[in-house]
Amino acid sequence: MPIQSKAVVLAAAVLVVLLAAMTFATEAGTDRTPRLIKLAVFDMELDDFSAGGPIAGESAAETARLRQMTALARDLLSKSGIFELVDVQGSKSPMVGEHWLRKCNGCDADAARDLGADMSFVGLYRKISIMEQSLEIRIRDARTGQLAHVSQADLRGETDESWSRALKFLLRYELLEPESRRRKQTTLETEP
Repeated sequence: MPIQSKAVVLAAAVLVVLLAAMTFATEAGTDRTPRLIKLAVFDMELDDFSAGGPIAGESAAETARLRQMTALARDLLSKSGIFELVDVQGSKSPMVGEHWLRKCNGCDADAARDLGADMSFVGLYRKISIMEQSLEIRIRDARTGQLAHVSQADLRGETDESWSRALKFLLRYELLEPESRRRKQTTLETEP
């Protein structure tokens, strides 16, 4: 083989090695991106302290509104680029089926872990009266049961609009935007 041919073959081999190294470096760089957190988003719950509320139970309108807010929370969380939602329908926990996670002292973490999730999400609306209500969001580490995030907002009026505004506010400003900033900072700190 002439020297020029050997030089061309050697140059081609070096090029292949460089391309492979660049591809590997690019793929390795994507590994620094934080992985999606597997989140079990349980159905929203109502804790009714209003006059007659505990006796009468949830109204049909409240049950429908809770379903609507659960769907909204799941939609916003799944589109966040932070969470991968885990299907909670297969949970064997009686507290999940009875919508009693708000009062089970962290059993939502056990239910989430059993479903293969990293964290659990419990949202509850507290009704003091028709005009005075609040929304609380709790996220627990499924391995330890420790609370990782708690946020709360007061709201006025028992309407779809007031409930959805409170939910969107808490998810955006108290959970998703801070977590997104934290992840970006972590990624920047790990770059060479």
